[in-house]
Amino acid sequence: MSKKKPKKKGVDVLGRMPKKTEGQLNVYYHVAENSGVGFYRQYLPAKVLRDLDIQNATISDFRFGKGDHALMDMHTLFEVAMWADLIVVGRHDKGDYYAQWGGIREFFNMPIVMDTDDNVQHVRPSNPGYTGYHPGSEALMWNKHAVGKVFDAITVSTENLVEVYKEDNPKIYHLPNNIDVKEWEKYPIKKFDDGKIRVGFIGSSAHTEGIKIIKPPLKRILEEHSNVILFMTHVYRSHFEDWPKELKDRIEWIPWLELETWPKELRALGLDISLAPLADNMFNRGKSNLRWMEYSACKWATVASDVEPYRCINNGKDGILVKERNEWYEAIDSLVKDEKLRYNIGENAFERISKDFDIRNNCKKWDAVYKEIHKKYHDFFGKKKVFKKVKKGKYKQLA
Repeated sequence: MSKKKPKKKGVDVLGRMPKKTEGQLNVYYHVAENSGVGFYRQYLPAKVLRDLDIQNATISDFRFGKGDHALMDMHTLFEVAMWADLIVVGRHDKGDYYAQWGGIREFFNMPIVMDTDDNVQHVRPSNPGYTGYHPGSEALMWNKHAVGKVFDAITVSTENLVEVYKEDNPKIYHLPNNIDVKEWEKYPIKKFDDGKIRVGFIGSSAHTEGIKIIKPPLKRILEEHSNVILFMTHVYRSHFEDWPKELKDRIEWIPWLELETWPKELRALGLDISLAPLADNMFNRGKSNLRWMEYSACKWATVASDVEPYRCINNGKDGILVKERNEWYEAIDSLVKDEKLRYNIGENAFERISKDFDIRNNCKKWDAVYKEIHKKYHDFFGKKKVFKKVKKGKYKQLA
């Protein structure tokens, strides 16, 4: 029996470096975070651009948060750089990481793009990421250096981040977050017929400030409406320990939901009203409207903070925007009492994201941006260097 060949490090989950197609760029997307960031910023656009035959896209190892990346060895990296016309790199603020991409850029004379979707210069102390991104930290130093001196262009998820980073690199492009509506539509939306109204917040441990915003109005809602059940991410359990037992007994704690099955598990929760609280500060202004998009993909009626990321919402039509504590209470209370209002807002929101925020409708913008970066780079710096493999591990420069 022949032995199976060991799996190579850095295997591309979309297929190993496809052949060149006339009129298409060869774009390699390097995922830095094996998480939702890597999914929405590299994996999803690469996959859809490939599926729709718009771009010759390939991607580094991605595992939907399950286990560590398979790191690429230098031989594989060299092969990728020979194949690619342009490389897109997820932000990872370490010196050796950025030195690697700077070296590839110089050796091959090819454009390297960094993508980021956070204002890391203003991470909040309540955010777990503050341990690495506090004032004076090494990560912040490398981030600023990389944005200004290593990469040929920067892509970001919001217009706010364009303003944040353009001072260090004027070659900056806005590529908004999108969702794959087709993927979400595969799964049924859970509906209950028990007279209960389900109100919920689903988010990571980085939203302590948001929990503080919605906690007082939620307490009042539960006190006044015995048919309301609160759904809350389990990491915030300690924040509700001071509530009376009869209210705490009406909280359903949501466990960790797997990224790979995120659309299925979110739609299965069966919420009626979803909450998107966000404190107004420099860090949060750089965030995208992704939470509202995911809620809307479930046809939930969303109440959101009236801050920059959520001002895409048509207030009262596909969501409700609020500022003050009493406005949170009034908005949730109105939705609890009015089933038709909940239904209309949820349906309008789903229609809106299907039209304006579906990656399958918008992915051509990603391709157009990369083609512009590629053209401008080579118009200025000349052609990419070409190498021929002459024997194992040996290459000869042809041009």
